[in-house]
Amino acid sequence: MRSITALILILSVLTIAGCKHRHRPNPNATVEEESELSSAVSVADPRDSSQLLGGFYELEQNAWRWTAKQFSVSLATPKGASARGGKLECQFTIPDVAAASLSGVSIAATVGGTKLTPFRASKTGEQTATFDVPPEALQAVAVIAEFELDKTVPLQAGETRVLGLIVSRFALVSK
Repeated sequence: MRSITALILILSVLTIAGCKHRHRPNPNATVEEESELSSAVSVADPRDSSQLLGGFYELEQNAWRWTAKQFSVSLATPKGASARGGKLECQFTIPDVAAASLSGVSIAATVGGTKLTPFRASKTGEQTATFDVPPEALQAVAVIAEFELDKTVPLQAGETRVLGLIVSRFALVSK
């Protein structure tokens, strides 16, 4: 009996010591759909939808979403970013039909309460807003990235949504 208890104890210690994968559960996932918190989020991937915290409209054409004037996403802090800092990326599109309304739109971003240098979109089409994030804003296992636009598309007849950008992906990468 003693040898069985000792064997179980040794196997338990070896199992714990051998596990190098750092599990980062998504705090916004439900019990039914537990998911790993990611540092890159595709707005079209159902596994990432729990990281879209607010300001996003329904998925369109299984690929993208419109945002509201303010929107936020949770992202895992990538390895090394707490020491070196990181880059926050937001892939978005300004369609030609919204060019007049969104020309020169400024995107303000905040990560973990730290305001970042705003990005000004100077063209239509697909583009990526990139923000430098200082190391002190990346000390937690996960951060919330909040965005705010200085202008939106004016409401059209029959439209009830305040439309901002068409977004497809967010990422937080280590420098």
